[in-house]
Amino acid sequence: MLRDYLRVLRRRKWIFLQAVVIVPVAVVLLAIRQTPLYQASAEVLLKNEDLAASLTGTALQTYQDPIRLVQTQADLARVPAVAQQVLEVAHVPGMTPSSFLAASSVSARQDADILEFSVTDRDAGVAARLATEYARQYTIYRYRLDTAAITSALKEVQGRIRELGPAARGSPLYASLVDKEQQLRTIAALKTSNASLVRPAHGAAQVRPRPVRSGILALGLGLVLGLALAFLKDTFDTRVRSAEEVADELGLTLLARLPEPGRSLRKRNDLVMVTKPSTSEAEPFRILRSNIEFVTLEGGARTIMVTSAVEEEGKSTTAANLALALARAGKRVTLVDLDLRRPFLHRFFDLEVRPGVTDVALGRVDLGKAIARVQLKGSEPKAGSPNGDRPQHTTLSVLTSGSRPPDPGEFVASKALSTILEEVATASDLVLIDAPPLLHLGDAIALSAKVDALLVVVRLKVARRPMLRELRRVLESCAAAPLGFVLAGAELEEGYDYGRYDYYGRAGTSREAEPARRA
Repeated sequence: MLRDYLRVLRRRKWIFLQAVVIVPVAVVLLAIRQTPLYQASAEVLLKNEDLAASLTGTALQTYQDPIRLVQTQADLARVPAVAQQVLEVAHVPGMTPSSFLAASSVSARQDADILEFSVTDRDAGVAARLATEYARQYTIYRYRLDTAAITSALKEVQGRIRELGPAARGSPLYASLVDKEQQLRTIAALKTSNASLVRPAHGAAQVRPRPVRSGILALGLGLVLGLALAFLKDTFDTRVRSAEEVADELGLTLLARLPEPGRSLRKRNDLVMVTKPSTSEAEPFRILRSNIEFVTLEGGARTIMVTSAVEEEGKSTTAANLALALARAGKRVTLVDLDLRRPFLHRFFDLEVRPGVTDVALGRVDLGKAIARVQLKGSEPKAGSPNGDRPQHTTLSVLTSGSRPPDPGEFVASKALSTILEEVATASDLVLIDAPPLLHLGDAIALSAKVDALLVVVRLKVARRPMLRELRRVLESCAAAPLGFVLAGAELEEGYDYGRYDYYGRAGTSREAEPARRA
């Protein structure tokens, strides 16, 4: 599982690296361009005792939740009246109570009865002055609230005394009101504030910009974003990038990895096994030849159809080079082009004007005359020959497609084609058939009933997971069983360079074989 994740990151490394680099750099640049802000804080201690009530014996024993009490006082400090009083005393031009409240905060500590008053401003001195004044004005506002009831009662008693006048001084009512007045004055004098400024603001700390902190946070965000984008991209990407993925989708064995032919070979329609049979570039086809011989050792398959899922996957090139590799090993090989809709083998061997399999089926030419013999020079020594034997000169038999029939699908299912293939197989050790693609057409499915085995070519650049799943379904419905698959365009696979054959291939680069000649 971990290796799969690492493989995804390796495939999507550029997306991951871009997110990891771009996000922190962008955030740091934006942070640097921000206007500097400074924050100052002051602290207020909250007290729940009432000295006046205790001395007069009027205290009520009621439980109050300390957390709720502190939070209530924090909310109380945010009223506009406190903000208005702060601005009147601090004399900060251009600031309104609403803007002041937006630039300030009051937080309650959970482990202590302390309120922290914080103010943010572009000027560090202004921030410190406002924070201290904010805390002080809250204590004054809190004291007014705590003594408001006593002050109101005292005013009412004094009003009653004035209403009675000097004439009532000897009356019991007047004496009672005087006693209450004295008592209220005593309580007011003993009343202390339940909020005290314990730490004024001394200086202000810069809170913006903080590029280092922002960069570290952005780096974490970039890592998460990069991982998310990499795996999201991989989830919606249906391409396959390794032979293992193709093998899992098809349920087949990998027989060989074939690199893309050079540009000069593709431009001239040349084959590696013709122009460079002794170089390292031809080694993958010799490996394919050996694996084909191994997988057909027990089954004895003599007629093999080379096909693919769709066009442009390199099946014709693979069939031709494999046929040449087998012929150079001393095998009697016949290469048949039955891709009647888009024949291509004749271009490799300069056989454009030659009659083919359709002409034989129509009786226009004999099979022996339709088969072209391609002379191969510099072929490999036959098995069992002593060391030092000179290379044998052999031939490859090629039967082109011929004239295009009106209905290729009907022709590949005809009995005449079966008879031709039987005759070709009798005269050959192995018959390789270049067949149409399996998807979108029924030609290859019908042709599979006339062969012993299938060889599937999968081009890494073209293959998609849904396409391979559909190909697997079609292969299961074919009459012949697949031997395995060949990975074309394998240089795109991760780690392909580790399997190159340059070191061992240099020994054969001193002299290239001469081009094949048509007999």
